[in-house]
Amino acid sequence: MFTIYLSTVNILGAVAALRFEASLYGVKSNAQAYVTVKLILLAVSATGVIALTAGMVLSSTVPVRAVDLVWLVPIGMAGAGLVETMNCWSLRAGLLRDFALGRLILPATMALLQLMFGIVHLGGEAMVHAHILSQFIFIGFLGVRIFSWEDVCGVARAPWQTVFEKARREYKFPLFDIPATVASFAINNLPAILVGSMFGTAYAGYLGVASRLVTGPVTLIATPLSNVFVAEANKGGGRGHLLGLARGLLILAGGLTSLPILALGLAAPQLVVPLLGRPWLPAAEIMTALAFMGAVQALSTPLQDVPALLRRQEVRLVVDAVRTVLVFGPLLAGARAGWEPLTVIYLMAAGGAGGFFIKTAASLYLLKRSVQPDESSPRGRCIALEER
Repeated sequence: MFTIYLSTVNILGAVAALRFEASLYGVKSNAQAYVTVKLILLAVSATGVIALTAGMVLSSTVPVRAVDLVWLVPIGMAGAGLVETMNCWSLRAGLLRDFALGRLILPATMALLQLMFGIVHLGGEAMVHAHILSQFIFIGFLGVRIFSWEDVCGVARAPWQTVFEKARREYKFPLFDIPATVASFAINNLPAILVGSMFGTAYAGYLGVASRLVTGPVTLIATPLSNVFVAEANKGGGRGHLLGLARGLLILAGGLTSLPILALGLAAPQLVVPLLGRPWLPAAEIMTALAFMGAVQALSTPLQDVPALLRRQEVRLVVDAVRTVLVFGPLLAGARAGWEPLTVIYLMAAGGAGGFFIKTAASLYLLKRSVQPDESSPRGRCIALEER
């Protein structure tokens, strides 16, 4: 039940705020930030009610054990939307310490609550309750640290007319960002399911383990570098500053994540057998197949929010659509042609690496072409005056 719940909430929670939370990036004035937060609260409330209504309508088709998920999923979905909103607010304000504390507290609180509920034998459903409680603990903890009473009053007083004008002005976020986000989730979650359906559940397990080991350094190192880029971009600065920052983060990501991922992937077949035994050799071979894709993903991750920062969501949608074809094309072609599982996974990884390379190139292109010129130089002042 918890697996079904969490998978559903992960997908629905990503679009609970209709992606308006990403529009907090680049908002300079507090007044506009308050309007954006009020719009996000409206979007989360609306999508939560829609999810609850849909669940009640479909409740007759839901297995008896999962009936309670009809009302638990909308709560978890709304909580996920608010959690992401507070993360975006923290990055916008440059509160990286509070952001990092929140990222630690959320999973730690959930794990501790689940352990406690398990010890007192509250049942499997308590795992879902622990997830929801951990969200509220996170929201309360981070809310007290990053929001002042003046901020709360500012959100409450934001005019509804301005809120609706903001929604019309930022239409690209729900129109382009939602399908791009769904495509990105599909790329991350569906390959294991498809591999399992084509080659057996054992290969799905091997692929799941291998992908988590390969992408571990991306989550631990490259993703925080992305948060640093967003925080620095919200402080302002010219083209030279942001491009220099991007180059520096790419070098850091390459040295701290890409090279270790490649080394881990190449060494996996020699390490896994003596450590875990020969039955784990397929997982090691899959790690080798995924290593290059993981290395390119590590380079792409620090710049993943560039389209949102520059309000170019249509570019992100096109890139993610191309990535979807490059990842799922080899899977479907391999299944139809009867290729060996490892061959199919190698081709899928090659397509995924190509997709991440395109994503990185697109982010760098947008930075080079779209970022405000540095007005500290004479040429930058001329360009800025012409644009005005």
